[in-house]
Amino acid sequence: MARGIKICRCRDVSYLEIRNAMVEGARSLEDIMEITGAATCCGGCTSQVIGILESVCRCNDVSMKEVEEIIKNGADTVEKVGKLTKAGTTCGRCRPLIDSVIKYKR
Repeated sequence: MARGIKICRCRDVSYLEIRNAMVEGARSLEDIMEITGAATCCGGCTSQVIGILESVCRCNDVSMKEVEEIIKNGADTVEKVGKLTKAGTTCGRCRPLIDSVIKYKR
């Protein structure tokens, strides 16, 4: 997905803005709504925002649930998560998000 693509047209919120909010610790739709304003107007982008929240690595199709589970089971570095899931091992754009999940443990 193109980083600059608008996800929420009503509030002019891009994919990158949502991912940046996730890197800063946002993990729920409510967090994204509060931080970015996305999904707070017509609701037409809500399913897209949820989809972004549920995915960590698009290159290797790794979900947030998979990454959280691996971290819960002891993976404490981006490299360990990558070795176990392949997340962050292709383009690397998701590495800051993986690091954030490790940092916030959520």
